[in-house]
Amino acid sequence: MKCYDSGILQSYIDGELSLEMMKKVSKHLDSCKVCQSEFNKLLEINEWEIELRNQDIQRETIDVEKAWNRLEDNLNNQNIISKIRGVFINMNKRNLKKITTVTMAALMIMALPMAAKGVQSLFSTYVLEDSIVNETLVREDGTVVDGTKNGQFQTLDKKIIDKDITIHLTDLYVSESRVSINYRIEDKDGNRIPVEYDTKGLDLKYDGIKDGKQVDDPEYYLDKKEGTFSTLTFLQSEEGRSPFELFKDGNKLEIGIRELGEKTEGTVTFVGFNPLEYPVNLDINVNRIGKVVGSWKGQIEINPNK
Repeated sequence: MKCYDSGILQSYIDGELSLEMMKKVSKHLDSCKVCQSEFNKLLEINEWEIELRNQDIQRETIDVEKAWNRLEDNLNNQNIISKIRGVFINMNKRNLKKITTVTMAALMIMALPMAAKGVQSLFSTYVLEDSIVNETLVREDGTVVDGTKNGQFQTLDKKIIDKDITIHLTDLYVSESRVSINYRIEDKDGNRIPVEYDTKGLDLKYDGIKDGKQVDDPEYYLDKKEGTFSTLTFLQSEEGRSPFELFKDGNKLEIGIRELGEKTEGTVTFVGFNPLEYPVNLDINVNRIGKVVGSWKGQIEINPNK
C-alpha cells in the first residue's frame, strides 16, 4: 500500500477521518516505518503547538513507541485470543493536553480486546475486558479513569427501520464516565445482512474482496495522478456527522469514541476523562448501509438515574 501523506496523518491525529479510514491508517502504521516516522514528527509538532497555547501546562515529550510497548506488555500478560481492533477518535488537539503518554498510544494505535469466557456475552466482554477504556485513560494528576465505576447493564430493543433494513440497538452499558451501546444491522427477518458495497462508477484501488468474500472496505481513487484515495464505509452518515454521536443539551460531546466488532454487529463506546452529566442523548444518523441508501435516524435519552 502506498504511504499516506502528512495531510491524512494529521487528520488521523485530529480524529477527522471516518471510523473505517482511522482503522486503515492505524493498520498501515503498524507495519510502515516511514509513516511511523512522519507520524511521530507530527505528534511532536502538535505537542509543541499545544505547549504554546497552554504555557501553564507542563508535559513531557510523547514517546509513542515506548508508550505502545508498555501498553502492549500489559495486554500480552492477559489471555488475549481474538484480535478485533478498535480505535479512538474525536479527541482533537484541544483535548490532547489532558492525555498522558500511555493514553496517547492508546488513542492512536489499535487495541486487542479479549475473548469471552463461559456464557459471558460478546457485548459484556467488550465492556468489562476492554483494557483501553477501563485501564488506560489517565488524568493529568496520574489517576486512572475507571470506565466501569457505577456501571450498569441495560437491555434495549430499539429498532430504526427503512428499506427493509433495521438498525437494532440491543444492549446498553452506562457508567460514570462511559456509555457503550451494541447494535445489529438486520434484514426484515432479524438476520444480519450481508456486507455489500455499491462501487459502480468508482475507480477502484482495492475492492476488499478475498476468495469471493467481502473482507475489507473498498478503496477508490479520488485522483489517481496525485495518488489520493478514499474508503467506502459500511455505515455512512451526512457529511460532517458520524453514525452514532452523543449529545448533551443539543451540543455534541467531544469525548473519545471507540468501536469494536464487525460491520454488521458492533459496540460503540463513548468515554471521557470526567464524569458525564446525565441525561445525555444518543443520536443515530445514517443515510447509507452498505449498498442501500435510506434514512435511519433516531435519538435515545440515556439516564442511569431513572
